[in-house]
Amino acid sequence: MIASALFAIDQATKQLVLTNLPVGAERDVIPHFFRVVSVRNTGIVFGLFSQRENASHQTGFILFTIIAMMGILYYSFRKKTLGSPEFYPLALILGGASGNLLDRILHGRVIDFLDFYIQDYHWPAFNIADSGIVVGVGLLLLLQWTEDKKQKRAAIGHE
Repeated sequence: MIASALFAIDQATKQLVLTNLPVGAERDVIPHFFRVVSVRNTGIVFGLFSQRENASHQTGFILFTIIAMMGILYYSFRKKTLGSPEFYPLALILGGASGNLLDRILHGRVIDFLDFYIQDYHWPAFNIADSGIVVGVGLLLLLQWTEDKKQKRAAIGHE
């Protein structure tokens, strides 16, 4: 449900951008801080690896995304993570990956539209799917870090 909800919100917001803003257009929401833009990203999260734009480049991203999604599903079913803390970040990553995957398949690139900035300093434009992926990865790292701390405390307590 989490992955499906994130996917649906991502696709709905991208559709709003596609129907209301031509490529390159922008609308200020909070002046000098946040605006909605209409850009197309041939790279991955936050425009990484967007310098090369060709069919094999996009095919590679599509295949990588499908493999990553299959890995998440396999891991989730194998470990039966439903209800465990890692289930939620994995669901966010899966929902985000599926949203960006659909963009690549339908449009050959990802629709990005959230643009945060202060004066001339811009965070790369991103979308709801990117947010889900980044938050999911961040939560997984936090879970791993807290688990490592618990194991170290347990090891010290047994010495």
